[in-house]
Amino acid sequence: MPTEKMTDLDVTECLQLQLSEVEMLQSMFPSENEFCVDDPGVISDAQSYTDGDTTELPHQISFTLKIHVDDPKCDVEILCQFPLHYPSELPELFARSDILSRQPQKQLNDDLLEHVTSLERGEICIGEAIQWIQDNIAKYVTYSPDAGASSDAFGRTNSKKSKSEENTFSRLWIHSHHIYSKFKRKDILDLGNDSGSLTGFCLPGKPGIICVEGPKDETEELWARIRRWNWKKISCKHREDIPLKDGDEERTFDELRKFEGFEEKEFDVRGGPGREYHMDLGLFYKFLEEKQCGFVFKLLLGVEGKFASDQ
Repeated sequence: MPTEKMTDLDVTECLQLQLSEVEMLQSMFPSENEFCVDDPGVISDAQSYTDGDTTELPHQISFTLKIHVDDPKCDVEILCQFPLHYPSELPELFARSDILSRQPQKQLNDDLLEHVTSLERGEICIGEAIQWIQDNIAKYVTYSPDAGASSDAFGRTNSKKSKSEENTFSRLWIHSHHIYSKFKRKDILDLGNDSGSLTGFCLPGKPGIICVEGPKDETEELWARIRRWNWKKISCKHREDIPLKDGDEERTFDELRKFEGFEEKEFDVRGGPGREYHMDLGLFYKFLEEKQCGFVFKLLLGVEGKFASDQ
């Protein structure tokens, strides 16, 4: 990913390539049921910018593709969003199909991201992504990892939980430079709610915060999946590991939880330039204090927490 700020010419070139790719996809998938731009006005805005008619940057181009696969016979829906600097940056892609259950669908998207990441930056890649899905989806239909120390359809070993993992409650506090993408937000919620054993929250915006708590192995699995995605910057700032048995005292996972369910939180959303937005951090600190987690505010953000009325 480029580290230097791109010039206006770079942005123009990127938008020109995006518009060319959209035009190509429209010719490949002419039916509205096959290709649908989320907001057609964004295409016009991008064209106006590349033509020099305006200096206002357009919003991101996003669209949905529906492709048919012959083997196995199925339809696959691909949700796509172009960052402003695509193809110098990775597109955001999410593939789904009615024939896939949640776990193989997650694996499909993990592997799709890995494939797209391996491609040369600066080249449009949606056509390549479509071809990869068509060539590889069959193995995900038969994806059915067994419990215990066995191998799944991809040759990966699913080892049994250790006794320490089974008897340890963990709470992870994850900080991201930002969480804007509607695809990432959906995936985070799906991961958090998938097992039924995890609780916590996701705070989108800038910065982005994720808290997940529950059995140690499951919190670590969620963190391992999330950090593989394409991020500007993300790290686990703090973790709490609490044994269920401490001397003569025994506790359950539910007794140690601070949160109910796994959900997205918002606190007086405030807009910024482009797609940037952030939350009222005073209200966020109040929320943490109510959950007896106020101490983590400084660990996450580097400043002392203050209530909204104190700011």
